[in-house]
Amino acid sequence: MRRVGAVVLVLALLSGCGGGARAASPSASSARAALPPSRVLSLSRGAHRPLETSIWYAAGAGRHPVVLFSHGLGGLPAQFTPIISTWVAAGFAVVAPAYPHTNGKVEVDPADVRNQPSDAAFVLHSLAGDRRLDLDRVVPVGFSAGGTTTLGLLQRGHAPGIVAAISIAGRRPASSFGGAPVPVLFVHGDRDPTVPIDAGRAAYRAVPWPKTFVVVPGGRHGDCLNPGNPAYPRISGTILEFLRSHLEGFH
Repeated sequence: MRRVGAVVLVLALLSGCGGGARAASPSASSARAALPPSRVLSLSRGAHRPLETSIWYAAGAGRHPVVLFSHGLGGLPAQFTPIISTWVAAGFAVVAPAYPHTNGKVEVDPADVRNQPSDAAFVLHSLAGDRRLDLDRVVPVGFSAGGTTTLGLLQRGHAPGIVAAISIAGRRPASSFGGAPVPVLFVHGDRDPTVPIDAGRAAYRAVPWPKTFVVVPGGRHGDCLNPGNPAYPRISGTILEFLRSHLEGFH
C-alpha cells in the first residue's frame, strides 16, 4: 500500500558504521554461507549488454512481491546475499542483475551507470511471464552506483508496478524524476568518503514525493550493510520495515 503525503524524517542511528570504505560488502565467507539463488538467468539487452540475473524466490505458493536489487561499481549480487536472505525470509522474491560494464568480473566503466536504469527496466519486462513474481508490487533497492541506478528508474513512464524505492549511498541520477509518485528511502553514512552525504542529500532534495533520509553517524561507504558491523541490525531492520510497509497485503 502506498503512503500518501510528505514524509520527511531524519533518523540519527545511535550505532556507528565505522571501518574503511572497502568494508561495504559482506565478507566472502558470509556470502558463501548465505542463501544461494534459486535461478540464474542469462538475459541480454543487445550483444554488448549481457545481464546475468540471479533470482531468489520466497518459500510458499503464489506470486511474491519483488525486490529489484542493484549492486555498486565492481560489485556482484552474491556479495549481498546476507541481507538479501532477510528479504526472502520475509516473503519477497529478489531479482538482482549483474550490470554488464560495472560488475565485479569486468573492467569497470563508471560512465555506463547512466545506462543501467534501462537495463533494470529490461530485466523486469523480461520476467513478465514468471508466475511466482508479482510485478505489480516492486521495490527497487540499490547500493552506491546501484542506488543511482534505482533512482534513475523513477522517471516519467516508469514501470507502474514500482511502489517504492530505496537508495543506499547513492547519487542523483542524470534523468529527472517523473511519473506516478513513489516513496523513497535514503540511507547514507555521514563519513562516506566515496559518495559524500551531501550527494545523497542532493538526490533526496530532488525527489518530489514522500521520502525518508536515514543518517548513519560515523557510517562510511555502506559498511553498515556488513552483518559484522554494529549498525547492521538497525539498518537491515529499517530497510525491512520499509519494504513491508509498501508491500503489505500480498498474502
